Amino acid sequence: MQHYEHALFIRACLLQTSRHHLEALEAEADNEMRSAGQRVRAHILKENGELNSDDVLDAAVSFDGTWAKRGFTSLTGVVFTIAVDTGEVLDYHVLSKECRKCSLKKSQCQSDEEFVEWQTEHLALNQCDVNFNGSSPAMEAEGATVLWNRSIQRHNLRYRWMVSDGDSKAFNAVENMYDGYKVEKLDCVGHVQKRMGKHLMNVKATTKGKLADGKPIGGKGRLTEGRIKRLQKYYGLAIRQNTLSKANPTEREVNVSVYTMKKNIIAILHHSVHSPDPAKQHRFCPVGESSWCRWQQDTATGTSTYDAEDCLPEVFFDLLHPTFMTLSETKLLERCVRGATQNRNECINSMVWVRCPKHKHHGVKVIRCAVASAVCHFHNGAASRVSVMNRLSIPAGMFTKKASEKKDKRRLKKSDLQASAKEKKRRQGMQLLRTRREEALREAEGITYEAGSF
Repeated sequence: MQHYEHALFIRACLLQTSRHHLEALEAEADNEMRSAGQRVRAHILKENGELNSDDVLDAAVSFDGTWAKRGFTSLTGVVFTIAVDTGEVLDYHVLSKECRKCSLKKSQCQSDEEFVEWQTEHLALNQCDVNFNGSSPAMEAEGATVLWNRSIQRHNLRYRWMVSDGDSKAFNAVENMYDGYKVEKLDCVGHVQKRMGKHLMNVKATTKGKLADGKPIGGKGRLTEGRIKRLQKYYGLAIRQNTLSKANPTEREVNVSVYTMKKNIIAILHHSVHSPDPAKQHRFCPVGESSWCRWQQDTATGTSTYDAEDCLPEVFFDLLHPTFMTLSETKLLERCVRGATQNRNECINSMVWVRCPKHKHHGVKVIRCAVASAVCHFHNGAASRVSVMNRLSIPAGMFTKKASEKKDKRRLKKSDLQASAKEKKRRQGMQLLRTRREEALREAEGITYEAGSF
């Protein structure tokens, strides 16, 4: 009996400790996000001197959701809003369809009446973890509604511009959230860039037989996977090199930016398809020695580095023209003017699931701990654990502080290396080499795997 009582005491202590740990993490994360909101306000006020410091300010945020389980049957999901201007987390919300206490109690109760009576008290004490009853895919839209509803209360900010991937109805849920103000959608440049690759792959897959020149669409010197990746990269650069960094650009600035994007996108098509008249083929390419177009460089410097054989045959112009026109529409490019991406959202999503991996089941409290910890680490690195320990009345020692600093320095050094132009070029070269090698192997081996073909 003494051993049993001792075990119960230890379990109670552990539960109490985990509760305090969760409270400390969430309090520190909340403090970090409130500070981040103040920095966003300071940034917007600095760029717009006419605004008053007490006004409700309009901010651009990137929004994304993530689930605890792959597929569409997850019991838990998390949504984040991250400021586009500062790159810091402004808010998050954890959604849960499961409460372990409810599940355990239901199996112990003798009747439904007994469980309902217990559940009423359980809900009255605000101890139930269930805060969402819809389908798993609908969590993202519900999470967006919660975050947009409390943006003014938490930060005195309106999330007027929403960077999203368009995978859910999140934008539709918050479009008319603010009275008299409509939320505008911005597209993630990374996702838009991928559309070029997807469209061209679809063109290649749906174009059967031979083209007008009597040859197939694929093969050497034709529309290969490597060529598609290159066109996708050029398309992304055409957008990114003409974006605006201002928090609230004027209509004229937006129109000029969109026009330049369109011109560069059309230049990619003409530049990539062979023409008997080189001057006509490269008329949209930037002129001068600094141009990315080798033909224009040669014209300016008198050299001969341009290789005309690296272009697609003329027959591809009419085939690719509709794709380039679709992906250079004004409305699409207007949503890309800010040059915003969801990269930071993807980053913090991965930080959450590093702390509680998806291949194991975790309760909602564990996920809440992981999310709060990820937010703290996202803002302050490993040094954030010192603040959390102080909240738990556990003073951090010298070795803890030194280890945290060393870890942060190592992470920053690695990050700087990965962001360098030399390292980026090396990674792109390796990726292109792998793609070409895979294409060569597929061409040599023929079809070795296809649904229902053998």
